[in-house]
Amino acid sequence: MVAKELRVGVLGLGLMGSAVAANLLRRGYQVHVYNRTPEKALQLSAGGGIVHSSPKELASSVDVLITFLTDERAVDEVALGSSGFLPDMERGTLWIDMSTEDSDASARFAAEASRLGVKRLDAPVVGGPELTEQGKEVLLVGGSEEQFRMYEGLLNELGSPALYIGKSSMGHRMKLIVNLYLGLVAESFSEAFVLSLKLGFEPDAFVSVLNRTNHKNYFTEFKGPRISKGDFRTTFSMSNLVKDLRLAMKQASGAGAVLPSSSMLLQLYEKAIARDQGKEDFTAIAREIGLLNSPRSEG
Repeated sequence: MVAKELRVGVLGLGLMGSAVAANLLRRGYQVHVYNRTPEKALQLSAGGGIVHSSPKELASSVDVLITFLTDERAVDEVALGSSGFLPDMERGTLWIDMSTEDSDASARFAAEASRLGVKRLDAPVVGGPELTEQGKEVLLVGGSEEQFRMYEGLLNELGSPALYIGKSSMGHRMKLIVNLYLGLVAESFSEAFVLSLKLGFEPDAFVSVLNRTNHKNYFTEFKGPRISKGDFRTTFSMSNLVKDLRLAMKQASGAGAVLPSSSMLLQLYEKAIARDQGKEDFTAIAREIGLLNSPRSEG
């Protein structure tokens, strides 16, 4: 089947799921959607999306089903629960799981899909909603390489590039590693930024200098100016990052890896969550570090 002829379903219309659906609609796909909160589907419906009343109804209507859910518990409930969609997918159809989740759970979902005759690829993304809506985020794909090649056209429209990482669950493993790195980058940047303030520089000085050096990167160029302005609009929440950090540390423990900075990083983010910053963007860690350096903290 030609990629554009595929009926594609998107289940889970948060920031990222909505961006995936909007991207596919713009590219001319027949897009079917479901969200537990129906209001989130209205804008996509106006753009041509076909709204379904249940995960089961969605699953039985598409050739490819994409899930973009919060974590493995949400995926487990929606896919395998008492009203789960997986048994209603036709044999030979494809489930693309773009959620960020525990890789052990990912492997279990792949095994259950195979038992029911459903193909499955894990394909978490690296990139925020803006890149996702343009199809420019990176896909980290785990599963059968044969299935990856079969659907490579669609995958490369969901993300550019779509990278084949290895067997089932390897995409999710790599996503946790990338998000661990992202958390460390945000924390390191924030410490240097706070020090620049303590030494008398204007908020934009450190960012401006850094972005004129070879040390600049996407984070410093995109997030850096926002941090310097105190702009922490949410594209990836602290709560979601903490969830991923915990999963990464679980994987590290199982592999016998010692990650001292990562352990301290998790504690710092958990402290911010305890201060009710969970819905803030993960870059608000700069504010948390700033609070540690406030006169009250020093006293």
